[in-house]
Amino acid sequence: MFLRNVRRPQSAQVSNECDSHAATFIQMGDSNGYIRPWTAHPKVRSEVSPRRIPRQHLCKSHMHVPGRNTEAHIDTVSKLNFQSYENLHDLGDTEGFGKPGTDENPRVTTGPQISQEEGISQGTRHLSFENWVDGSPVDSEEYDTDVEEEKKPVSKKSNLLSDPTGIFTYEEQCQKHGCVPISYLRRHLNKRNIHMRHHYLGGLATKPVATALKRNTVTEHVDLADNCVEGAGAYYLADMLKENMFIVYLNLANNFIRSTGAAAFAGMLEVNTTLKTLSLAGNQLQDRDACNFVEALKNNMSLTCLDLSHNEFGEKGGEMIGSALNANDGLTDVDLSWNAIRNKGAVAIAKALKTNATLEVLDLSWNGFGLTGAESLQQALQVNTTLKVLDLTNNRINSQAALKLALGLKKNFGLETLVLNMNPLGDNGVEAILKAVATHDSLRLLSMEELSINGYNVRTIHQLEDAKNIIILHSGVGAHHRHTALSSVLQLFIMFSSEHHGQLENAFHQQDKEKTGVLTADEMKFCLKEAGLRLTSNQMDLLIREIDFSNTGNIKYRDILSGKCFSDYHKQRPSRGYTLTTRTESSIKLSSPGRPITAS
Repeated sequence: MFLRNVRRPQSAQVSNECDSHAATFIQMGDSNGYIRPWTAHPKVRSEVSPRRIPRQHLCKSHMHVPGRNTEAHIDTVSKLNFQSYENLHDLGDTEGFGKPGTDENPRVTTGPQISQEEGISQGTRHLSFENWVDGSPVDSEEYDTDVEEEKKPVSKKSNLLSDPTGIFTYEEQCQKHGCVPISYLRRHLNKRNIHMRHHYLGGLATKPVATALKRNTVTEHVDLADNCVEGAGAYYLADMLKENMFIVYLNLANNFIRSTGAAAFAGMLEVNTTLKTLSLAGNQLQDRDACNFVEALKNNMSLTCLDLSHNEFGEKGGEMIGSALNANDGLTDVDLSWNAIRNKGAVAIAKALKTNATLEVLDLSWNGFGLTGAESLQQALQVNTTLKVLDLTNNRINSQAALKLALGLKKNFGLETLVLNMNPLGDNGVEAILKAVATHDSLRLLSMEELSINGYNVRTIHQLEDAKNIIILHSGVGAHHRHTALSSVLQLFIMFSSEHHGQLENAFHQQDKEKTGVLTADEMKFCLKEAGLRLTSNQMDLLIREIDFSNTGNIKYRDILSGKCFSDYHKQRPSRGYTLTTRTESSIKLSSPGRPITAS
Protein backbone atom coordinates (compact mmCIF):
# COMPACT_ATOMS: atom_id res chain seq x y z
CA MET A 1 0.00 0.00 0.00
CA PHE A 2 1.37 3.40 -0.98
CA LEU A 3 1.17 6.40 1.30
CA ARG A 4 -1.21 9.11 0.27
CA ASN A 5 0.27 12.52 -0.28
CA VAL A 6 -1.12 14.40 2.71
CA ARG A 7 0.23 17.82 3.47
CA ARG A 8 1.35 18.22 7.09
CA PRO A 9 2.25 21.28 9.11
CA GLN A 10 5.90 22.17 9.53
CA SER A 11 5.99 20.80 13.06
CA ALA A 12 4.87 17.40 11.78
CA GLN A 13 7.26 17.21 8.81
CA VAL A 14 9.89 14.50 8.74
CA SER A 15 13.25 15.76 9.87
CA ASN A 16 16.68 14.42 9.05
CA GLU A 17 17.50 14.51 12.74
CA CYS A 18 14.98 11.78 13.55
CA ASP A 19 16.47 8.65 14.99
CA SER A 20 16.40 5.30 13.27
CA HIS A 21 13.27 4.14 15.15
CA ALA A 22 11.25 7.17 14.07
CA ALA A 23 12.46 6.94 10.43
CA THR A 24 11.48 3.30 10.20
CA PHE A 25 8.04 4.10 11.55
CA ILE A 26 7.56 6.91 9.06
CA GLN A 27 8.43 4.65 6.15
CA MET A 28 5.94 2.07 7.30
CA GLY A 29 3.13 4.47 8.07
CA ASP A 30 -0.24 3.40 9.43
CA SER A 31 -3.29 2.06 7.66
CA ASN A 32 -4.55 5.55 6.81
CA GLY A 33 -1.17 6.89 5.73
CA TYR A 34 -0.89 9.30 8.63
CA ILE A 35 2.53 9.96 10.13
CA ARG A 36 3.08 10.58 13.83
CA PRO A 37 4.69 13.93 14.65
CA TRP A 38 8.26 13.99 15.85
CA THR A 39 7.19 14.87 19.38
CA ALA A 40 5.40 11.51 19.70
CA HIS A 41 8.38 9.40 18.60
CA PRO A 42 10.33 7.36 21.13
CA LYS A 43 13.61 9.11 21.84
CA VAL A 44 16.90 8.38 23.49
CA ARG A 45 18.72 10.57 25.99
CA SER A 46 21.30 11.68 23.38
CA GLU A 47 18.53 13.36 21.36
CA VAL A 48 17.17 15.31 24.33
CA SER A 49 20.31 16.53 26.05
CA PRO A 50 23.94 15.47 25.87
CA ARG A 51 24.33 16.20 29.58
CA ARG A 52 23.42 13.73 32.31
CA ILE A 53 21.49 15.28 35.18
CA PRO A 54 21.91 13.59 38.58
CA ARG A 55 18.67 12.51 40.25
CA GLN A 56 19.21 14.67 43.31
CA HIS A 57 19.38 17.75 41.09
CA LEU A 58 15.86 17.09 39.83
CA CYS A 59 14.41 17.54 43.33
CA LYS A 60 12.85 20.87 44.07
CA SER A 61 14.98 22.53 46.67
CA HIS A 62 12.12 24.55 48.11
CA MET A 63 10.01 21.40 48.61
CA HIS A 64 12.61 19.12 50.19
CA VAL A 65 15.40 20.14 52.52
CA PRO A 66 18.67 18.78 51.10
CA GLY A 67 20.86 16.54 53.22
CA ARG A 68 23.64 18.06 55.17
CA ASN A 69 27.28 17.23 54.56
CA THR A 70 28.15 14.55 57.09
CA GLU A 71 31.81 14.29 56.08
CA ALA A 72 32.81 17.82 56.88
CA HIS A 73 35.27 18.10 59.77
CA ILE A 74 34.80 21.51 61.32
CA ASP A 75 36.54 22.80 64.36
CA THR A 76 33.89 23.09 67.07
CA VAL A 77 35.74 25.95 68.71
CA SER A 78 35.57 28.17 65.58
CA LYS A 79 32.08 27.21 64.36
CA LEU A 80 31.14 30.77 63.52
CA ASN A 81 34.15 31.36 61.20
CA PHE A 82 33.04 31.07 57.58
CA GLN A 83 35.43 29.96 54.88
CA SER A 84 35.51 30.70 51.19
CA TYR A 85 33.74 28.54 48.61
CA GLU A 86 36.93 26.82 47.61
CA ASN A 87 37.99 26.01 51.18
CA LEU A 88 34.46 24.86 52.10
CA HIS A 89 34.34 22.33 49.23
CA ASP A 90 37.85 21.19 49.95
CA LEU A 91 36.72 20.12 53.42
CA GLY A 92 34.08 17.73 52.11
CA ASP A 93 32.57 17.67 48.65
CA THR A 94 29.13 16.15 48.26
CA GLU A 95 28.40 13.75 45.47
CA GLY A 96 27.33 15.41 42.23
CA PHE A 97 28.89 18.78 43.05
CA GLY A 98 32.30 20.04 42.11
CA LYS A 99 34.07 23.22 42.85
CA PRO A 100 32.19 26.32 41.72
CA GLY A 101 33.25 27.86 38.46
CA THR A 102 34.87 24.70 37.06
CA ASP A 103 33.92 22.05 34.49
CA GLU A 104 33.06 19.61 37.29
CA ASN A 105 30.03 21.70 38.17
CA PRO A 106 28.83 23.53 35.03
CA ARG A 107 25.55 24.56 36.68
CA VAL A 108 27.22 26.98 39.08
CA THR A 109 28.90 30.05 37.71
CA THR A 110 32.04 31.44 39.23
CA GLY A 111 31.24 34.11 41.76
CA PRO A 112 33.39 36.63 43.51
CA GLN A 113 35.94 34.98 45.73
CA ILE A 114 35.53 35.92 49.37
CA SER A 115 38.44 35.64 51.69
CA GLN A 116 38.28 34.27 55.21
CA GLU A 117 38.60 37.72 56.74
CA GLU A 118 35.73 39.06 54.58
CA GLY A 119 33.59 36.06 55.56
CA ILE A 120 34.16 36.77 59.22
CA SER A 121 33.38 40.48 58.78
CA GLN A 122 30.06 39.68 57.07
CA GLY A 123 28.80 37.79 60.11
CA THR A 124 26.96 34.48 60.34
CA ARG A 125 24.98 34.39 57.10
CA HIS A 126 24.74 31.94 54.22
CA LEU A 127 26.79 33.21 51.33
CA SER A 128 25.06 31.37 48.51
CA PHE A 129 22.69 28.60 47.53
CA GLU A 130 25.54 26.08 47.43
CA ASN A 131 26.50 26.97 50.97
CA TRP A 132 22.89 26.30 51.99
CA VAL A 133 22.90 22.98 50.12
CA ASP A 134 26.12 21.72 51.68
CA GLY A 135 25.29 23.08 55.08
CA SER A 136 26.96 25.79 57.05
CA PRO A 137 29.36 25.04 59.91
CA VAL A 138 26.73 26.17 62.40
CA ASP A 139 24.38 23.42 61.17
CA SER A 140 26.91 20.64 61.63
CA GLU A 141 25.76 17.36 63.13
CA GLU A 142 28.32 17.88 65.86
CA TYR A 143 26.22 20.77 67.17
CA ASP A 144 24.20 19.33 70.09
CA THR A 145 20.65 20.44 70.84
CA ASP A 146 17.92 19.13 73.14
CA VAL A 147 15.70 18.38 70.15
CA GLU A 148 18.27 16.22 68.43
CA GLU A 149 19.02 14.15 71.53
CA GLU A 150 18.24 10.54 70.80
CA LYS A 151 16.00 8.65 73.19
CA LYS A 152 17.13 5.31 74.43
CA PRO A 153 14.92 2.57 73.02
CA VAL A 154 12.66 0.96 75.60
CA SER A 155 12.89 -2.79 75.52
CA LYS A 156 9.79 -4.92 75.15
CA LYS A 157 10.60 -6.76 78.35
CA SER A 158 10.70 -3.57 80.41
CA ASN A 159 7.31 -2.54 78.97
CA LEU A 160 5.74 -5.79 80.09
CA LEU A 161 7.28 -5.59 83.55
CA SER A 162 5.99 -2.05 84.13
CA ASP A 163 2.53 -2.50 82.65
CA PRO A 164 -0.14 -1.73 85.29
CA THR A 165 -2.84 -1.31 82.66
CA GLY A 166 -2.08 -4.37 80.52
CA ILE A 167 -1.93 -2.45 77.22
CA PHE A 168 1.46 -3.84 76.15
CA THR A 169 0.45 -7.30 77.29
CA TYR A 170 -2.72 -7.08 75.21
CA GLU A 171 -0.83 -6.09 72.07
CA GLU A 172 1.74 -8.84 72.58
CA GLN A 173 -0.94 -11.49 73.12
CA CYS A 174 -2.87 -10.35 70.04
CA GLN A 175 0.25 -10.70 67.95
CA LYS A 176 0.96 -14.09 69.47
CA HIS A 177 -2.51 -15.50 68.78
CA GLY A 178 -3.03 -13.77 65.44
CA CYS A 179 -5.87 -11.48 66.62
CA VAL A 180 -6.49 -7.92 65.53
CA PRO A 181 -6.21 -5.57 68.55
CA ILE A 182 -9.43 -3.73 69.37
CA SER A 183 -8.83 0.00 69.41
CA TYR A 184 -11.48 0.57 72.08
CA LEU A 185 -9.63 -1.69 74.52
CA ARG A 186 -6.31 -0.03 73.80
CA ARG A 187 -7.87 3.32 74.67
CA HIS A 188 -9.78 2.20 77.78
CA LEU A 189 -7.54 -0.34 79.51
CA ASN A 190 -6.15 2.54 81.56
CA LYS A 191 -9.60 3.63 82.77
CA ARG A 192 -11.87 2.47 85.57
CA ASN A 193 -14.74 1.46 83.28
CA ILE A 194 -14.68 -0.72 80.17
CA HIS A 195 -18.06 -0.76 78.44
CA MET A 196 -17.58 -2.80 75.26
CA ARG A 197 -20.72 -4.50 73.99
CA HIS A 198 -21.55 -6.03 70.58
CA HIS A 199 -17.93 -6.44 69.37
CA TYR A 200 -18.19 -10.19 68.65
CA LEU A 201 -14.94 -11.13 70.35
CA GLY A 202 -15.31 -14.87 70.14
CA GLY A 203 -13.51 -17.38 72.30
CA LEU A 204 -9.95 -17.01 70.98
CA ALA A 205 -9.94 -13.19 70.95
CA THR A 206 -11.06 -13.18 74.59
CA LYS A 207 -7.78 -14.73 75.73
CA PRO A 208 -5.65 -11.59 75.08
CA VAL A 209 -8.28 -9.52 76.90
CA ALA A 210 -8.21 -11.82 79.92
CA THR A 211 -4.40 -11.93 79.95
CA ALA A 212 -4.24 -8.12 79.88
CA LEU A 213 -6.79 -7.81 82.69
CA LYS A 214 -4.67 -10.11 84.83
CA ARG A 215 -2.03 -7.36 84.95
CA ASN A 216 -4.52 -4.51 85.08
CA THR A 217 -4.77 -2.70 88.40
CA VAL A 218 -6.89 0.24 87.23
CA THR A 219 -10.15 -1.14 85.78
CA GLU A 220 -13.01 -1.88 88.20
CA HIS A 221 -16.09 -2.24 85.96
CA VAL A 222 -16.07 -4.52 82.89
CA ASP A 223 -19.10 -4.87 80.60
CA LEU A 224 -18.64 -7.43 77.79
CA ALA A 225 -22.29 -8.23 77.11
CA ASP A 226 -23.18 -9.72 73.73
CA ASN A 227 -19.68 -10.57 72.53
CA CYS A 228 -20.12 -14.29 71.86
CA VAL A 229 -17.22 -15.24 74.10
CA GLU A 230 -18.72 -18.76 74.47
CA GLY A 231 -17.36 -21.37 76.87
CA ALA A 232 -13.70 -20.91 75.97
CA GLY A 233 -13.78 -17.16 76.49
CA ALA A 234 -15.69 -17.58 79.76
CA TYR A 235 -12.97 -19.95 80.96
CA TYR A 236 -10.27 -17.35 80.25
CA LEU A 237 -12.20 -14.60 82.03
CA ALA A 238 -12.96 -16.78 85.04
CA ASP A 239 -9.29 -17.75 85.29
CA MET A 240 -8.40 -14.05 85.14
CA LEU A 241 -10.72 -13.23 88.07
CA LYS A 242 -8.89 -15.77 90.22
CA GLU A 243 -5.85 -13.46 90.12
CA ASN A 244 -7.35 -10.01 89.53
CA MET A 245 -8.43 -8.42 92.81
CA PHE A 246 -9.53 -5.05 91.44
CA ILE A 247 -12.56 -5.79 89.26
CA VAL A 248 -15.82 -5.47 91.23
CA TYR A 249 -18.34 -5.57 88.36
CA LEU A 250 -18.56 -7.99 85.43
CA ASN A 251 -21.41 -8.20 82.92
CA LEU A 252 -21.20 -11.24 80.67
CA ALA A 253 -24.83 -11.41 79.53
CA ASN A 254 -25.83 -12.96 76.20
CA ASN A 255 -22.50 -14.66 75.47
CA PHE A 256 -23.51 -18.33 75.05
CA ILE A 257 -21.17 -19.57 77.78
CA ARG A 258 -23.39 -22.62 78.51
CA SER A 259 -22.16 -25.40 80.81
CA THR A 260 -18.44 -24.83 80.27
CA GLY A 261 -18.66 -21.20 81.26
CA ALA A 262 -20.98 -21.92 84.19
CA ALA A 263 -18.52 -24.43 85.65
CA ALA A 264 -15.62 -22.00 85.18
CA PHE A 265 -17.39 -19.13 86.95
CA ALA A 266 -18.59 -21.38 89.74
CA GLY A 267 -14.98 -22.36 90.40
CA MET A 268 -13.94 -18.72 90.30
CA LEU A 269 -16.53 -17.72 92.92
CA GLU A 270 -14.97 -20.10 95.41
CA VAL A 271 -11.65 -18.22 95.13
CA ASN A 272 -12.45 -14.58 94.30
CA THR A 273 -13.13 -12.23 97.23
CA THR A 274 -13.52 -8.84 95.50
CA LEU A 275 -16.18 -9.29 92.79
CA LYS A 276 -19.46 -7.64 93.85
CA THR A 277 -21.71 -7.91 90.79
CA LEU A 278 -21.90 -10.74 88.26
CA SER A 279 -24.37 -10.98 85.37
CA LEU A 280 -24.72 -14.27 83.49
CA ALA A 281 -28.12 -13.50 81.96
CA GLY A 282 -29.10 -15.04 78.64
CA ASN A 283 -26.35 -17.66 78.49
CA GLN A 284 -28.49 -20.80 77.93
CA LEU A 285 -27.81 -22.19 81.42
CA GLN A 286 -29.83 -25.28 82.30
CA ASP A 287 -30.72 -27.29 85.40
CA ARG A 288 -27.48 -29.26 85.38
CA ASP A 289 -25.53 -25.99 85.45
CA ALA A 290 -27.30 -24.82 88.60
CA CYS A 291 -25.57 -27.58 90.55
CA ASN A 292 -22.23 -25.81 90.03
CA PHE A 293 -23.40 -22.69 91.85
CA VAL A 294 -24.52 -24.47 95.03
CA GLU A 295 -21.08 -24.93 96.59
CA ALA A 296 -19.81 -21.71 95.04
CA LEU A 297 -22.50 -19.54 96.66
CA LYS A 298 -22.15 -21.36 99.95
CA ASN A 299 -18.45 -20.46 100.14
CA ASN A 300 -18.55 -16.99 98.56
CA MET A 301 -19.51 -14.15 100.89
CA SER A 302 -18.32 -11.17 98.82
CA LEU A 303 -20.73 -11.32 95.85
CA THR A 304 -23.74 -9.05 96.45
CA CYS A 305 -25.57 -9.03 93.10
CA LEU A 306 -26.20 -12.06 90.87
CA ASP A 307 -28.19 -11.98 87.61
CA LEU A 308 -29.28 -15.36 86.22
CA SER A 309 -32.27 -14.13 84.24
CA HIS A 310 -33.24 -15.22 80.71
CA ASN A 311 -31.85 -18.73 81.13
CA GLU A 312 -33.40 -22.20 81.06
CA PHE A 313 -33.64 -23.10 84.74
CA GLY A 314 -36.64 -25.29 85.53
CA GLU A 315 -37.90 -27.13 88.55
CA LYS A 316 -34.61 -28.87 89.34
CA GLY A 317 -32.66 -25.70 88.77
CA GLY A 318 -34.93 -23.84 91.18
CA GLU A 319 -34.29 -26.44 93.86
CA MET A 320 -30.53 -26.07 93.48
CA ILE A 321 -30.63 -22.28 93.53
CA GLY A 322 -32.93 -22.36 96.54
CA SER A 323 -30.48 -24.51 98.50
CA ALA A 324 -27.65 -22.13 97.51
CA LEU A 325 -29.61 -19.08 98.73
CA ASN A 326 -30.42 -20.91 101.91
CA ALA A 327 -26.73 -21.13 102.81
CA ASN A 328 -25.54 -17.81 101.39
CA ASP A 329 -25.05 -14.76 103.61
CA GLY A 330 -23.70 -12.23 101.12
CA LEU A 331 -26.18 -11.77 98.25
CA THR A 332 -28.52 -8.76 98.45
CA ASP A 333 -29.89 -8.70 94.88
CA VAL A 334 -30.85 -11.82 92.86
CA ASP A 335 -32.56 -11.78 89.47
CA LEU A 336 -34.18 -15.06 88.37
CA SER A 337 -36.69 -13.60 85.93
CA TRP A 338 -37.55 -15.20 82.58
CA ASN A 339 -36.88 -18.80 83.57
CA ALA A 340 -39.20 -21.78 84.04
CA ILE A 341 -39.08 -22.17 87.83
CA ARG A 342 -42.25 -23.78 89.21
CA ASN A 343 -43.60 -26.32 91.71
CA LYS A 344 -40.74 -27.75 93.82
CA GLY A 345 -38.31 -25.17 92.51
CA ALA A 346 -40.62 -22.33 93.57
CA VAL A 347 -41.10 -23.93 96.99
CA ALA A 348 -37.32 -24.23 97.50
CA ILE A 349 -36.70 -20.56 96.69
CA ALA A 350 -39.57 -19.43 98.96
CA LYS A 351 -38.23 -21.54 101.83
CA ALA A 352 -34.81 -19.94 101.40
CA LEU A 353 -36.37 -16.58 102.33
CA LYS A 354 -37.14 -17.92 105.79
CA THR A 355 -33.49 -18.33 106.70
CA ASN A 356 -31.76 -15.85 104.40
CA ALA A 357 -31.22 -12.62 106.31
CA THR A 358 -29.35 -10.57 103.65
CA LEU A 359 -31.44 -10.76 100.47
CA GLU A 360 -33.22 -7.44 99.76
CA VAL A 361 -34.23 -7.58 96.08
CA LEU A 362 -35.69 -10.72 94.47
CA ASP A 363 -36.98 -10.69 90.90
CA LEU A 364 -39.06 -13.78 90.14
CA SER A 365 -41.05 -12.35 87.23
CA TRP A 366 -42.01 -14.49 84.24
CA ASN A 367 -41.81 -17.86 86.00
CA GLY A 368 -44.60 -20.21 87.09
CA PHE A 369 -44.96 -20.02 90.88
CA GLY A 370 -48.76 -20.39 90.87
CA LEU A 371 -50.70 -21.47 93.93
CA THR A 372 -47.95 -23.77 95.22
CA GLY A 373 -45.34 -21.03 95.17
CA ALA A 374 -47.75 -18.48 96.67
CA GLU A 375 -48.41 -20.71 99.67
CA SER A 376 -44.68 -21.00 100.32
CA LEU A 377 -44.24 -17.24 99.90
CA GLN A 378 -47.00 -16.65 102.46
CA GLN A 379 -45.01 -18.50 105.10
CA ALA A 380 -41.76 -16.79 104.08
CA LEU A 381 -43.21 -13.25 104.18
CA GLN A 382 -44.51 -13.77 107.68
CA VAL A 383 -40.99 -14.47 108.92
CA ASN A 384 -38.69 -12.48 106.62
CA THR A 385 -37.97 -8.86 107.59
CA THR A 386 -35.09 -7.99 105.23
CA LEU A 387 -36.67 -8.40 101.77
CA LYS A 388 -37.48 -4.97 100.30
CA VAL A 389 -38.50 -5.66 96.68
CA LEU A 390 -40.44 -8.65 95.35
CA ASP A 391 -41.42 -8.91 91.67
CA LEU A 392 -43.98 -11.60 90.81
CA THR A 393 -45.02 -10.38 87.37
CA ASN A 394 -46.75 -13.04 85.24
CA ASN A 395 -46.47 -15.97 87.68
CA ARG A 396 -49.94 -17.51 87.28
CA ILE A 397 -51.16 -16.04 90.55
CA ASN A 398 -54.96 -16.35 90.58
CA SER A 399 -57.46 -15.19 93.19
CA GLN A 400 -56.69 -18.11 95.55
CA ALA A 401 -52.96 -17.48 95.33
CA ALA A 402 -53.60 -13.75 95.93
CA LEU A 403 -55.44 -14.59 99.17
CA LYS A 404 -52.37 -16.54 100.34
CA LEU A 405 -50.08 -13.63 99.53
CA ALA A 406 -52.38 -11.21 101.35
CA LEU A 407 -52.16 -13.29 104.53
CA GLY A 408 -48.39 -13.20 104.42
CA LEU A 409 -48.34 -9.48 103.58
CA LYS A 410 -50.41 -8.58 106.66
CA LYS A 411 -47.71 -9.95 108.97
CA ASN A 412 -44.75 -8.61 107.01
CA PHE A 413 -42.89 -5.52 108.21
CA GLY A 414 -40.08 -4.96 105.70
CA LEU A 415 -41.42 -5.13 102.14
CA GLU A 416 -41.39 -1.80 100.25
CA THR A 417 -42.22 -2.77 96.65
CA LEU A 418 -44.57 -5.50 95.45
CA VAL A 419 -45.16 -6.04 91.73
CA LEU A 420 -48.08 -8.24 90.66
CA ASN A 421 -48.52 -7.21 87.02
CA MET A 422 -50.14 -9.48 84.43
CA ASN A 423 -51.57 -11.98 86.95
CA PRO A 424 -55.21 -13.15 86.92
CA LEU A 425 -55.89 -11.88 90.45
CA GLY A 426 -59.60 -11.30 89.96
CA ASP A 427 -61.71 -8.83 91.94
CA ASN A 428 -61.52 -10.90 95.14
CA GLY A 429 -57.75 -11.21 94.89
CA VAL A 430 -57.31 -7.46 94.31
CA GLU A 431 -59.59 -6.65 97.23
CA ALA A 432 -57.62 -8.98 99.55
CA ILE A 433 -54.31 -7.42 98.50
CA LEU A 434 -55.64 -3.88 99.10
CA LYS A 435 -56.86 -4.80 102.60
CA ALA A 436 -53.41 -6.15 103.42
CA VAL A 437 -51.80 -2.98 102.09
CA ALA A 438 -54.00 -0.86 104.35
CA THR A 439 -52.38 -2.44 107.43
CA HIS A 440 -48.82 -2.47 106.01
CA ASP A 441 -46.60 0.37 107.20
CA SER A 442 -43.50 0.13 104.98
CA LEU A 443 -44.97 -0.57 101.52
CA ARG A 444 -44.29 2.32 99.08
CA LEU A 445 -45.16 0.86 95.69
CA LEU A 446 -47.85 -1.62 94.66
CA SER A 447 -48.17 -2.39 90.95
CA MET A 448 -51.18 -4.25 89.52
CA GLU A 449 -51.06 -3.27 85.86
CA GLU A 450 -52.44 -5.17 82.88
CA LEU A 451 -55.46 -6.53 84.77
CA SER A 452 -59.07 -5.38 85.15
CA ILE A 453 -60.25 -3.77 88.39
CA ASN A 454 -63.85 -3.01 89.34
CA GLY A 455 -65.11 0.37 90.50
CA TYR A 456 -65.14 -0.51 94.20
CA ASN A 457 -61.44 -1.42 94.16
CA VAL A 458 -60.60 1.74 92.22
CA ARG A 459 -62.21 3.89 94.94
CA THR A 460 -60.32 1.92 97.58
CA ILE A 461 -57.06 2.64 95.76
CA HIS A 462 -57.75 6.38 95.75
CA GLN A 463 -58.51 6.32 99.46
CA LEU A 464 -55.28 4.49 100.23
CA GLU A 465 -53.24 6.95 98.13
CA ASP A 466 -54.79 9.87 100.01
CA ALA A 467 -54.31 8.33 103.44
CA LYS A 468 -50.90 6.63 103.06
CA ASN A 469 -47.53 7.41 101.55
CA ILE A 470 -47.94 4.85 98.75
CA ILE A 471 -48.05 4.65 94.96
CA ILE A 472 -50.50 2.15 93.47
CA LEU A 473 -50.35 1.47 89.75
CA HIS A 474 -53.41 -0.10 88.12
CA SER A 475 -55.18 -0.25 84.78
CA GLY A 476 -58.55 1.00 85.98
CA VAL A 477 -61.98 -0.31 85.15
CA GLY A 478 -61.83 -2.41 82.02
CA ALA A 479 -58.02 -2.26 82.05
CA HIS A 480 -58.08 0.70 79.67
CA HIS A 481 -56.09 3.04 81.91
CA ARG A 482 -52.33 2.86 81.57
CA HIS A 483 -49.82 4.01 84.15
CA THR A 484 -46.22 4.19 83.02
CA ALA A 485 -43.56 2.47 85.05
CA LEU A 486 -41.37 5.50 84.38
CA SER A 487 -43.58 7.87 86.35
CA SER A 488 -43.68 5.52 89.33
CA VAL A 489 -39.91 5.01 89.31
CA LEU A 490 -39.26 8.74 89.14
CA GLN A 491 -41.68 9.37 91.98
CA LEU A 492 -39.97 6.74 94.10
CA PHE A 493 -36.58 8.24 93.35
CA ILE A 494 -37.70 11.77 94.25
CA MET A 495 -39.10 10.52 97.52
CA PHE A 496 -35.92 8.57 98.25
CA SER A 497 -33.59 11.47 97.40
CA SER A 498 -35.44 13.81 99.76
CA GLU A 499 -35.41 11.32 102.63
CA HIS A 500 -31.86 9.99 102.12
CA HIS A 501 -30.05 13.09 100.87
CA GLY A 502 -27.10 12.60 103.21
CA GLN A 503 -26.58 8.96 102.30
CA LEU A 504 -26.70 9.78 98.60
CA GLU A 505 -24.15 12.56 98.95
CA ASN A 506 -21.74 10.35 100.89
CA ALA A 507 -22.07 7.52 98.36
CA PHE A 508 -21.43 9.89 95.43
CA HIS A 509 -18.33 11.43 97.03
CA GLN A 510 -16.86 8.05 97.91
CA GLN A 511 -17.33 6.76 94.37
CA ASP A 512 -15.97 9.93 92.74
CA LYS A 513 -12.34 9.38 93.67
CA GLU A 514 -11.04 11.86 91.10
CA LYS A 515 -13.44 14.62 92.24
CA THR A 516 -14.78 15.31 88.76
CA GLY A 517 -18.44 15.57 89.73
CA VAL A 518 -19.37 12.99 87.08
CA LEU A 519 -20.23 9.30 87.44
CA THR A 520 -20.88 6.65 84.83
CA ALA A 521 -24.13 4.70 84.66
CA ASP A 522 -22.65 1.65 86.41
CA GLU A 523 -21.13 3.81 89.12
CA MET A 524 -24.47 5.56 89.59
CA LYS A 525 -26.25 2.24 90.06
CA PHE A 526 -23.69 1.20 92.63
CA CYS A 527 -24.11 4.48 94.54
CA LEU A 528 -27.91 4.25 94.57
CA LYS A 529 -27.74 0.73 95.94
CA GLU A 530 -25.18 1.73 98.55
CA ALA A 531 -27.39 4.62 99.63
CA GLY A 532 -30.30 2.23 100.16
CA LEU A 533 -32.47 2.55 97.03
CA ARG A 534 -34.00 -0.82 96.32
CA LEU A 535 -35.35 -1.42 92.82
CA THR A 536 -35.41 -4.33 90.43
CA SER A 537 -32.79 -4.42 87.71
CA ASN A 538 -35.34 -3.36 85.09
CA GLN A 539 -36.52 -0.44 87.21
CA MET A 540 -32.95 0.62 87.91
CA ASP A 541 -32.06 0.55 84.21
CA LEU A 542 -35.16 2.61 83.42
CA LEU A 543 -34.25 5.16 86.06
CA ILE A 544 -30.66 5.51 84.85
CA ARG A 545 -31.80 5.96 81.24
CA GLU A 546 -34.15 8.76 82.25
CA ILE A 547 -31.59 10.50 84.45
CA ASP A 548 -29.07 10.33 81.62
CA PHE A 549 -31.52 11.85 79.14
CA SER A 550 -28.66 13.19 76.99
CA ASN A 551 -27.38 9.60 76.42
CA THR A 552 -23.77 10.52 77.15
CA GLY A 553 -23.14 7.76 79.69
CA ASN A 554 -21.95 10.35 82.22
CA ILE A 555 -24.19 11.73 84.97
CA LYS A 556 -23.53 14.83 87.05
CA TYR A 557 -24.47 13.75 90.54
CA ARG A 558 -24.49 17.34 91.84
CA ASP A 559 -27.49 17.98 89.59
CA ILE A 560 -29.26 15.05 91.21
CA LEU A 561 -28.59 16.37 94.69
CA SER A 562 -29.85 19.84 93.77
CA GLY A 563 -32.78 18.60 91.64
CA LYS A 564 -31.48 20.31 88.50
CA CYS A 565 -31.48 17.04 86.53
CA PHE A 566 -35.28 16.83 86.80
CA SER A 567 -35.81 20.39 85.62
CA ASP A 568 -33.43 19.75 82.70
CA TYR A 569 -35.33 16.55 82.00
CA HIS A 570 -38.56 18.47 81.49
CA LYS A 571 -36.82 21.02 79.29
CA GLN A 572 -35.31 18.33 77.08
CA ARG A 573 -38.47 16.20 76.93
CA PRO A 574 -41.48 18.49 77.16
CA SER A 575 -43.70 15.84 75.59
CA ARG A 576 -43.28 13.83 78.77
CA GLY A 577 -44.28 16.71 80.97
CA TYR A 578 -45.41 14.77 83.98
CA THR A 579 -46.60 16.31 87.17
CA LEU A 580 -44.75 14.15 89.63
CA THR A 581 -46.65 14.61 92.85
CA THR A 582 -46.44 12.28 95.81
CA ARG A 583 -48.74 12.52 98.75
CA THR A 584 -46.35 12.42 101.65
CA GLU A 585 -46.21 14.16 104.98
CA SER A 586 -43.89 16.67 103.32
CA SER A 587 -45.33 17.06 99.84
CA ILE A 588 -42.50 16.63 97.29
CA LYS A 589 -43.39 18.23 94.01
CA LEU A 590 -42.00 18.76 90.58
CA SER A 591 -45.13 20.36 89.23
CA SER A 592 -43.74 22.55 86.45
CA PRO A 593 -40.73 22.54 84.14
CA GLY A 594 -37.68 24.26 85.58
CA ARG A 595 -38.76 23.98 89.21
CA PRO A 596 -36.29 22.05 91.39
CA ILE A 597 -37.27 19.50 93.98
CA THR A 598 -38.81 21.35 96.88
CA ALA A 599 -40.41 20.36 100.13
CA SER A 600 -43.41 22.37 101.22
